[in-house]
Amino acid sequence: MSEFTQFITENMYIVAAVLYVLGVFLKSIPNIPDWTIPFILTAIGIAFGVALIGIPQGILEGVLCAGAAVLVNQMVKQVQKAGK
Repeated sequence: MSEFTQFITENMYIVAAVLYVLGVFLKSIPNIPDWTIPFILTAIGIAFGVALIGIPQGILEGVLCAGAAVLVNQMVKQVQKAGK
């Protein structure tokens, strides 16, 4: 966990959580293809990162937050799949 905290600042943790919830919401909209959701989350994560931190670091942290949100979503799906 300490490796994760080296790259994402504390004020961006909430962005990762928001992106996860937003991804779940986007998944429920039938007009949005599943393959576009990671791209949408990445763009929104970058926008939040730039707004909160600034350009160079905000872009990196926005991408990392989007990646964390997608990773958590996939982990939840795989655990649910294994339980069936």
